[in-house]
Amino acid sequence: MRSYYKGMIRPLFMLFPGFTCLILLFCESPRDTGYVFDKENDLSPRQVAQLDSLYESHESKTTNEIALITTKSYYPDSTILLFAVDKLRELGLGRARINNGLLIAYSGTKRQIFIATGYGTEKVLNDQIVKRIIDSVMIPPFKANKIYDGLWAGSKAIVDFLEKPENKIR
Repeated sequence: MRSYYKGMIRPLFMLFPGFTCLILLFCESPRDTGYVFDKENDLSPRQVAQLDSLYESHESKTTNEIALITTKSYYPDSTILLFAVDKLRELGLGRARINNGLLIAYSGTKRQIFIATGYGTEKVLNDQIVKRIIDSVMIPPFKANKIYDGLWAGSKAIVDFLEKPENKIR
């Protein structure tokens, strides 16, 4: 993920009395910072690094792109589903034409989790499998207030499933 989205130059037009300026800014893609966006501050730096490493290793093996975002609010979206799908697209997860991206969205504040999959990913990791992972692997640790354990176990279950040769996303 980091290799082909290192940064972009984006034009910014600024209006000043009497003249217009074009300023070129070097903007870092949000994906340059890794695969884990802990906006709710649920995870320690070590836990973020472990999840990041898991997702990076999975991508190098399969080209599938997985990211995790924790959040207190879905704004401007009204549901975790809409929030997750918007963030999946915003982050540009998944390769073009393969659509092998996946985003895990978690809100401890709202006590919700959702896994959004790209069209290619959903052919292999369908809604029933995702629901089973959430219900049986992730929710039990969440109920015991072990947020990282639930996120790690769910992430590991997803990675293990997608790394099976018969589950290659094409």
